[in-house]
Amino acid sequence: MKHTMKKIIAAALFGLASIGYALDASEQRYIDLLTEGSMRSVKEASQDIFNNSEDNQTVLDTLAEVLLQNYANAPTGDIDALSWAAKALGKSRNPRYRDTLSTVTNNSSTNKKLRKYADQALDSLSDSNVPQYKKGTVSLKKSASSASKSSSTSQSSASSSGKGQPLSTVKKGMSMSEAYALVGEPTTSTGHITGKAWIPFNFKGSDTARQYSLYKGKGRIIFTNRSYYDHTWQVYEVQVDPNETGYP
Repeated sequence: MKHTMKKIIAAALFGLASIGYALDASEQRYIDLLTEGSMRSVKEASQDIFNNSEDNQTVLDTLAEVLLQNYANAPTGDIDALSWAAKALGKSRNPRYRDTLSTVTNNSSTNKKLRKYADQALDSLSDSNVPQYKKGTVSLKKSASSASKSSSTSQSSASSSGKGQPLSTVKKGMSMSEAYALVGEPTTSTGHITGKAWIPFNFKGSDTARQYSLYKGKGRIIFTNRSYYDHTWQVYEVQVDPNETGYP
């Protein structure tokens, strides 16, 4: 009876692993970046996936496929992007990617820096007995219709300020570039220094400034700086407001 029950549970888990997971706008953007074909876009997606603690399995499977297809004998210029991919898989805490990271760590042709980050990421995953991601499960090739749709969406988004996805698709922790990729450029922007700029022991320098991106008739996105040493703005708060004038 126990043996039969184990088989049923294993089959159920395996079935869940093969189900496609619905994507929201930001998750679709990750897929588009990862399948674009350039390591620059892979790095951008991997960093955002890491910073936002993305856990959608479709996104993570695609990231694992990118890593498995490119890690062996990767040129120096690709190592940074692939290291971020490994870190993002580790931060997911999903043991499904244990074999993926083990493969990268144990291959003698893996770059030393990449091996280090893959090993650290591997340490973040438990030994839970779950179906592992297998190379080739996800195709990184974009169909012609998908590429055409992506191009059309990009042109539409770039054609007019603030048009695209609703502000509600922007989530706390996203980078400014990621938010703008979803909702477009704001009507106008303003900002100010916060009280944390004067705290003597704020060595990291986080949240010392705020920027307000105002979207007429939609609302505003409030950004904060990560640190003195990282010149990246990240989403602090999203305020949806159809009465937003778009001006300070």
